[in-house]
Amino acid sequence: MDENRLFNNWQRALIVSLQLPHRSNAEVQSSLEEMSSLAYSLGGEVAGQVVQARSQIHPAYFFGKGKLEEIKLTLKNEEVDALLVDNQLSPKQTQNLEKILECEVLDRTQVILEIFAKNARTREAKLQISLAQAEYLLPRLVGLWKHLDRERGGIGASRGTGEKQIEKDRQFLRQRITRLKAQLERVDKERKTQKQRRSNCLRVSLIGYTNAGKSTIMNALTNSGLLVEDRLFATLDSTTRLLEEETRPKVLLSDTVGFISNLPHEVVAAFRSTLSTVKDADLLLQIVDASDNIDEHLQTTADVLEDLDTLSIPIIKVFNKIDRISPTRLLMLEKMYPEAVFVAVINTAENAHDNSSTLVDKIRKRILLFFDERMKTVTIRLNYQHSQHLANIYEWSRVDNIDYQEEGIMMTLTTIPGNLERLRHHLGSGFTEMS
Repeated sequence: MDENRLFNNWQRALIVSLQLPHRSNAEVQSSLEEMSSLAYSLGGEVAGQVVQARSQIHPAYFFGKGKLEEIKLTLKNEEVDALLVDNQLSPKQTQNLEKILECEVLDRTQVILEIFAKNARTREAKLQISLAQAEYLLPRLVGLWKHLDRERGGIGASRGTGEKQIEKDRQFLRQRITRLKAQLERVDKERKTQKQRRSNCLRVSLIGYTNAGKSTIMNALTNSGLLVEDRLFATLDSTTRLLEEETRPKVLLSDTVGFISNLPHEVVAAFRSTLSTVKDADLLLQIVDASDNIDEHLQTTADVLEDLDTLSIPIIKVFNKIDRISPTRLLMLEKMYPEAVFVAVINTAENAHDNSSTLVDKIRKRILLFFDERMKTVTIRLNYQHSQHLANIYEWSRVDNIDYQEEGIMMTLTTIPGNLERLRHHLGSGFTEMS
């Protein structure tokens, strides 16, 4: 079993959902399909789906008591050992449902947290998901001591259900949250140091709904070997790679955790430092699965970007998986999004002779064109006594022409305004801009 997961003692689940008046049938079905994919990502098997239409949520049990009898019978007949609720439950609702149904109950937030715990690879990702789990568990302590025992390192079982033990567990979790936040602050300082070293580079962040193909496109653009799986949230850790070795200034691409509708607040808060690569980007490359719920996925991405306060960053939309839609549908999308790029990028590790390289070149050229249109070209004269700074000039700009003259080194540079400012600051009076 996965050491970071808290609820991993189930194999077969029943998915249930509540349809309130403001939710359409299509919305509910789409969410249920997504919940099934989430269960699959955890390695679980889905026995079936149950939906109840109600005018409001039952405050104690979430579902109506009559529907609970149906759910209990289905759990027994289908030999199910977990109930996955495609909504968010209150702590009391979870406790009541587990007592009545006599099985493990996880809401949508818990399922997503479990997937993150399962897929966390780096130290930072593990710290982030541990923090999210601890903050989520804090108000849900009753009946969860067996999970906290493992968090403590297996110090023996809790005894009794008294208020004294609950308060001890609360204190344990609060201390754990404080420790995790302190550790993440240190990691964040390391990230800021890396950011300073890369300040002369152009930065592109790949964003989009989970499983849209971000890692596949990242691999194709940078010749990397990032993990590619047909599962939700296969990628959690932010990875940065160089787009092209010869491009100046250098262009860095960063893959990010995928978005999802109703992404738990705990996850967004815990992964805020990882998602800072989005805030620091000069350009966002939004990968969209052309064969899936486009409108919903675009809206979800916009909601997360608004939460991160990054709506002002320019975006290039890339519609992936166009091989899965009809020519008519593709034509319609091309008319609706004339500035977008349309591709079908395949995992090249499995398809060494695929024909997607020209499609990847379309994305690469669009990225470079975006920055090229925003470049500034200047002619400068560099004093010979400052010639040791030529390496900085070549790193921070593209040198279009160089001429060694008696009064100094004449150079024509093309770079972004920010890097030109860095050169002015770095060289001071060592170079003169020519009119």
